Parts: sequence; structure tokens; C-alpha cells
Amino acid sequence: MPLFSRIPFDKKQIENAIAELEQQTSAELRVYIERHLPKNALILDRTLAVFNQLDMHKTAARNAVLIYIAHKDHQCSIIGDQGIHQFVGDEFWQHQCQLMISYFKEKQYTLGVLAAIEKIGQELSLYFPIQPDDVNELPNEVIIND
Repeated sequence: MPLFSRIPFDKKQIENAIAELEQQTSAELRVYIERHLPKNALILDRTLAVFNQLDMHKTAARNAVLIYIAHKDHQCSIIGDQGIHQFVGDEFWQHQCQLMISYFKEKQYTLGVLAAIEKIGQELSLYFPIQPDDVNELPNEVIIND
């Protein structure tokens, strides 16, 4: 977590969890955290905009996942590209958001994201197990828009 960040997430721990996930699956996962949703934006619209802005739709198997968190607005959204979404659907993503929110209510922000990453990783590895020639197609860096 940056020294002066006002967002209480441990960036390094989350990035380590993403790296671990990507040792089990060929899928890609990114985390984007900001203080507030842009004015008049809906959570799903914002998540889709960030997904596209980060070129997450350009993975070979269309199996990228984005965890989006608007920290001060107490909102989160998780979306997967069509390659993975066809297997897990909206309900799975909603359950992972609820899992994170249960931790956030206890001010366990980093642990909430780590728990969701672990569950998502378990699911992704079923449909997209790691391949011997796997390439990391997207950066593992957590983006914190503070």
C-alpha cells in the first residue's frame, strides 16, 4: 500500500495473490480500486468501461476477470470476459462480491479481496487450467485510483 494512500488495501498482498492465481490457471485477473464511482455512473457500466480501458477483452481465450471496487461508495463488481462467463455466470460473480463485502463490513479490506481471488482462482482453474506454454497476457499490478 502506498505510504500516503487513503485507500486501505495492501496492493502488494493482492498482487501476490494474483500471481499465485495465475500459477494455477491460464486466465487473467486484474483489480481496480478507486475511492468513488464517477458522478452519475452505474457500477456495472463503470466496471465494463475499466475492463475495456485495460484491454482485458484482448486475451487469447477471452478469459480475463476484473474485480472493480469503489471503496468510499461501498460498491464492487466483478466481471469475466465471455470465455469464462459462459461457465460461471452472473450468480458466481455476485457471490464473490458478497464475500468481499462481508469482509469490508469488518474493515478487512485486503482479506476480502484475497478471499474473492482465492475462490475465483479455484473456479478458473477448473475451466482454464494452467498450460505449459502459458503467457502472462495482462499485468498483475493492482490499479489504485486514489
